[in-house]
Amino acid sequence: MSGKTHTEHKRIQALLQAMEQGKAQFDEIMENLEKPGPETEAATEAGAAAGEWPAFAAEEIYDPRMDETYVPGSDGEQMDLFSMPGSALLRDAEVAEAETMNRIAAGDNLAYMIWLLRERELAGKIQMIYVDPPFFTNAKYQSSVQISGAGGKKSPVLKVGAYEDTWGHDLERYLEMLAVRFYVMRELLAETGSLWVHLDWHGSHYVKMMLDEIFGAEHFVNEVAWTYKSGGASKHSFSRKHDTLLFYSKTDHYKFNPLQEKSYNREGKPYRFKGVEEFQDEHGWYTMVNMKDVWNIDMVGRTSSERKGYATQKPEKLLERIVDACSDEGDLCADFFAGTGTLGAVCSRKGRPWILCDTGDAAIGSQILRMAELEVPFLVERPVSTKEDGPRTSIQLSYADGRIQLERYQPDLTQVQERDREIVTEYINDNSLDLISFWSVDAEYDGRVHIGDLLLSGEDTAVLKDEAGSTAVSVVGYDLFGGRFEWISKER
Repeated sequence: MSGKTHTEHKRIQALLQAMEQGKAQFDEIMENLEKPGPETEAATEAGAAAGEWPAFAAEEIYDPRMDETYVPGSDGEQMDLFSMPGSALLRDAEVAEAETMNRIAAGDNLAYMIWLLRERELAGKIQMIYVDPPFFTNAKYQSSVQISGAGGKKSPVLKVGAYEDTWGHDLERYLEMLAVRFYVMRELLAETGSLWVHLDWHGSHYVKMMLDEIFGAEHFVNEVAWTYKSGGASKHSFSRKHDTLLFYSKTDHYKFNPLQEKSYNREGKPYRFKGVEEFQDEHGWYTMVNMKDVWNIDMVGRTSSERKGYATQKPEKLLERIVDACSDEGDLCADFFAGTGTLGAVCSRKGRPWILCDTGDAAIGSQILRMAELEVPFLVERPVSTKEDGPRTSIQLSYADGRIQLERYQPDLTQVQERDREIVTEYINDNSLDLISFWSVDAEYDGRVHIGDLLLSGEDTAVLKDEAGSTAVSVVGYDLFGGRFEWISKER
């Protein structure tokens, strides 16, 4: 057997073994789904057989309709940062959790999906799942952060770890990670639902074979090529300028809304065929036809208003096509490798409830800010645990006469690359509040869930409304690196 043939054989064996192991894990998960998991232990895939899956709970609820705090404007008038009409979520957090479908989950997506099946009874309830998992690049990815100080001062672009796509070149381990998750996603999908898996040349061919097995080859719908201009070039091959999106349905009765696109006539001239409607724009004459499976959409540019500085961020226009084609208004959609939350942003504008999940601190902070700016209510959920395993941060503030002002912030410098820590320390010493991305106040904290109504910048002063009368106030915020901080008063 030649070296090349041996390598190909090993890859095939890795694929088969990964599918076998993924199916075995899934079978154990389903067998133990009814068993309650210990709520104070972190979930691991090895613990699935024993039912050791964690509970998730809402730690934060953001609802712009609460209207309990405000920021004083320059003229002394109230400046409301949100304008969504409607009544607030009920103050009963359990009712709020049940009635609010929009969710951001910080944690392992497999554990969270199992919790959605077990506790939220979402089996067969999600219409469309889009996932943009690691691509098997064996690389580490970062998000870009720039600190803005007084007088227009800006730091150099700093790099913060976003996620690792490193597997030690172990294809089997990578594919096994995906296999068990695809099985669970299939359980969550509605009978009319569909799964979109976003990959590239590194692993799409292996994953397609896996999805043929899990969903059935007969439920393969499309392989969409997303082409773009950005990216590198090579002297040894054609430039790789496309990603692959694999589109599978759960059943034969899947929801699909055909989309249309322009098809320009040859030489841009009218055909004048009988019964064919033609149109004209600056590029020439065209007809409208059903959309093809090659999509030419620009990546998120460096100066785009969409850009969140997060590595591998996908454009909203790409997700809009998927959401429009495979769901209707009111349909629940989900992304369990959510990054900056592009799916949630698109669904919010299009009237679809959404679920987002990611493990990265930078991703979660970015999602919260992005969704709050869209003025939609949502929950932030985390695993129930007794362990303090988040970023180590601290906040100092003043609280008197119903006014809250941040004074000093200490981020967790381990979230920053060692080469950038000296720069960050300079900003800490100059004005540490420049490092804060946003914060919010719960004027009626119930001791369990922080419910905020508006997001403030580091220099803002929060003024509590007179009618708020709780015995406790909580402050929760995030810094530019995704670090979370909190403060709780003993009484108003």
